[in-house]
Amino acid sequence: MPQVATESASFTFVIESRSQHETKSWGRRLASVLEGGELLGLIGDLGSGKTCFIKGLASGLNLREEDILSPTFTMIQEHHGRFQLFHIDLYRLDEAGLDDLGLREYLFSEGIAAVEWFERLRGSTELESLSVRISFSGANSRRIEFSAADIRHASIITKLKNRFA
Repeated sequence: MPQVATESASFTFVIESRSQHETKSWGRRLASVLEGGELLGLIGDLGSGKTCFIKGLASGLNLREEDILSPTFTMIQEHHGRFQLFHIDLYRLDEAGLDDLGLREYLFSEGIAAVEWFERLRGSTELESLSVRISFSGANSRRIEFSAADIRHASIITKLKNRFA
């Protein structure tokens, strides 16, 4: 059964990353506060740093960063670390539903689902998730905005702020 956001309040945390290294560091930091079962929706233009962020996330989950590749052609990659990481890339699809490609199985598991091009998932705004929006703010800098509309993912933002802000 899909988890639907019922809380109307939105929680947001915005940081500025000045390098790929810093973007990966924020991925590692996020991994340190995850408990399993989270849905991470990554949004951003091509080349903004979504896969770079996921490499850091993977490193924080005790996975080899080198094993994280943009899954543009395979669309779904499974990795086994501290938690299972399901790296999903919807770039090649105009739109996808929960039952396409068996997505439901990955998105609502005990692992961590990190979905690039999350906005292409039909109904994504209705799901309980942690949105990670990465946008260009300069030649080498990025604005990373973490946001959640549900209590569970909002608590992750609170932990990030408390530990790393």
